[in-house]
Amino acid sequence: MDEYVYDAFISYSHRDMAWARWLQRRLETFPIPREFQGEDRSRRRLRVFRDQTDLAGAELRSSLEKELRASRYLIVLCTPRSAASLWVNREVLLFRSLRGSDHIIPFIAEGEPGSDDSALECFPEALRTGGDPLGANVQEIGKDKAFLKVISLLLGVRFNRLVDREKRRRTHTALIAGGLAALVLASTSLLLWRNAVVARENQALSYDIYGMAIVAIGQKDRPDPEDVAFLRTSAEAGNADAAFYLAYCYSRGWGVEPDPAEAFSWYSRSAEAGNTEAMVALANCYETGVGVPADPAQSYAWNLRAAQAGYAGGMVNTGICCLKGDGTDKDETAAFGWFMQAAESGDIVGMNKLAECYLAGVGTEADPARAFFWAEKMAEAGSAEGMYNLGLMYQYGFGTQEDPRLAYEWYRRSADAGDADGMYMTGWCTENSYGTEDAALEWYRRAAKAGSAEAAEALARLGG
Repeated sequence: MDEYVYDAFISYSHRDMAWARWLQRRLETFPIPREFQGEDRSRRRLRVFRDQTDLAGAELRSSLEKELRASRYLIVLCTPRSAASLWVNREVLLFRSLRGSDHIIPFIAEGEPGSDDSALECFPEALRTGGDPLGANVQEIGKDKAFLKVISLLLGVRFNRLVDREKRRRTHTALIAGGLAALVLASTSLLLWRNAVVARENQALSYDIYGMAIVAIGQKDRPDPEDVAFLRTSAEAGNADAAFYLAYCYSRGWGVEPDPAEAFSWYSRSAEAGNTEAMVALANCYETGVGVPADPAQSYAWNLRAAQAGYAGGMVNTGICCLKGDGTDKDETAAFGWFMQAAESGDIVGMNKLAECYLAGVGTEADPARAFFWAEKMAEAGSAEGMYNLGLMYQYGFGTQEDPRLAYEWYRRSADAGDADGMYMTGWCTENSYGTEDAALEWYRRAAKAGSAEAAEALARLGG
């Protein structure tokens, strides 16, 4: 494995960004067991490459091709969106020419390989030939086991052996967690005579111990009942993150019976302890009246507290409250300011809201050029909606010069990312030879299947 820079290259549609980030994080944080390390004992983590930009142009960028050549395996994140992606297909074709099919691992997150329904097909065209590659299907064996299946293929070990080892590891971790909980309880009487400084030090140490287990629980599809018991022990000891996850379990009914009031209670404790995600969740409870009587003023107050703590989700929500006058005085200038802070922190929703403000002159002077700037940032961050908006701006000359070729290119990239409006406009462009001369019917069909009424009308008009 030393001749390769990366153990795996993840190929995916940018509409599946959340799946790709999750898979990369799990792979890079997986500790390679000693018995599977081979001769290289220094290798304790896998090396993974994931392209964090959006592909452009008619060919793979040379830099990306270089990373493909430097990778031992290609993991293809398979969904109906990646099946429709020209760029994922090209990565598969290039990698197959370099390593062959044996080093390609499909990770099926959604859809069906070889489906008669094109809307469900999850394999890119290059994977539909040359036999059935070994891979993992989340829908058949679950998220955690699918991940272990990928690990087994990367390390060249039997899947069952890895699953058995993971079960033993989890049992051992649970025993340690139980022992730690018992230790915490047994130590309570001793802590009473310690001074405040020592007490704070012990609390920080307790947080570190609990934190490792809480992170592991957070990576699961849904916690088990024993996980919920551990979260409760940790939350009652004052851990804000554990309280947040426990509240989430009660809101979703994971490992416990759904209980909105109990979820609200734990969100409150977590938020009071400083967890910004819990602050926004608490604000949502007050907004919707779930687990507590609706109170717009409290909803605004908790969103504002999260925003002031630097959480982008709180900034966006605070901006929306100011824009609508929900729980506070209507203030478009303040809304614009919060959207600006969220956008500058990299939040895609904040970028979209900021672009809308610049276009309509809400809270600021209308500035189409700045609207175009933020729409472009949003598109480059992988947002299919941002790609579609950028196509509109190039088509109608909002904040930039009209450019049919670039309008079509961004519509097409939005379509590849699975956006129904992008598919429709790709069909419209091709029908009218606007920026391209590609065939239109296929795009109209795809857009109609994705729910576009305009595309269905276009198909009827063209007899397709």
